[in-house]
Amino acid sequence: MATFSLPEGPSPCSGAASTPADTMRRNGRSFWFASRFLPREVAADVAELYAFCRTLDDLADHAPTPQTVQRLEALAHDLPSGATADTCVAGLLALAQRRALPLDVAAHLVSTFVDDSSKSLHLQTETELVRYCFGVAGTVGLLMSPLLGVQEKQARLYAADLGIAMQMTNIARDVLEDARIGRRYLPGEWLGELTPQQIVADPLCRPSVSGAIGRLLTLADRYYASASQGFVFIPYRSRLAIQMAATIYREIGVALRASGMRWWGERTVVSTSRKLLLAGWVLARASSPHPVLEGSEIDRLHRPLAEMPGMA
Repeated sequence: MATFSLPEGPSPCSGAASTPADTMRRNGRSFWFASRFLPREVAADVAELYAFCRTLDDLADHAPTPQTVQRLEALAHDLPSGATADTCVAGLLALAQRRALPLDVAAHLVSTFVDDSSKSLHLQTETELVRYCFGVAGTVGLLMSPLLGVQEKQARLYAADLGIAMQMTNIARDVLEDARIGRRYLPGEWLGELTPQQIVADPLCRPSVSGAIGRLLTLADRYYASASQGFVFIPYRSRLAIQMAATIYREIGVALRASGMRWWGERTVVSTSRKLLLAGWVLARASSPHPVLEGSEIDRLHRPLAEMPGMA
């Protein structure tokens, strides 16, 4: 199957010397690989949205400074108002107007990053974990849906599920990196009162952390399974790219398990050769049925999200 290049025009979120394609290629290799299977016009919009999300992530991804918190707070203020002096927000507002993106969902995305950057985050319960993952990634699934041509309202649940699953994979991979900047996303009810400092410095805590990561990956798999039931709502060409992104990103968790859950070692990645094998597997099985979850299981997964924007 032919692949499609991402556009090379400038992005207000990527920097003067960078394009949306550059931003995705540098920072989201799995997403960039999968995006090459999107139709060109869809890839352009997806790259623009990715560049906006990458800006938020970069602002919140390190020890917060007054300047980064101030800019995030300004972004959170500007989105609902529709008026901004920030070129990055202006780019998203233009995309939202052109493709009917839900601005309340985008505002929730930004506000979650504001919370993440303004304090040392220690999540305590599984419900808090799920809501956090929705805030930073389930929202992105909801914003992606119009770009992919998804029209059915019921598909929103599955789009959010995929974002949540990917964020859980991300948390599992980056436990040590997050702990080094004072953040612990693994719930306290799974770990007791282990602090980020203990996670970094105390080898005796490794079995407990490994157990919590395994539990997180199992929960992520449930969200991946739920999300896969929504692939049918995505137009075929774009569906293949999303299935590839989901399969390749989930593989990070598979590789982490295969390593014996050595989260304190080298960062877990999926090699290019493995991505190609997985892409071939997706193409070969594109019409195969996906796992079917019972309604009670889907309800349990979505119960923490009942009050979230876009999930009514």
